[in-house]
Amino acid sequence: MSKSLRLEFEDQEENKATISITEPKDGLTKAEAKEFGDFLVSNSIVRGKKAKLNKFDKAFIVTRTEVELV
Repeated sequence: MSKSLRLEFEDQEENKATISITEPKDGLTKAEAKEFGDFLVSNSIVRGKKAKLNKFDKAFIVTRTEVELV
């Protein structure tokens, strides 16, 4: 099973932008994810496709399970 952290943002033109980070630390909290998302926005670390990111919106832990067919 693999995990990723998906962060969702809104850019200055109100378009949605998403960043995925593989294998986030275990026990990651909502507050930690928000702090990191806000850090990315306030320091202009990343951009949306069309405009500068304006605000952090929400975060998800996404899990994926692979089962080999035999």
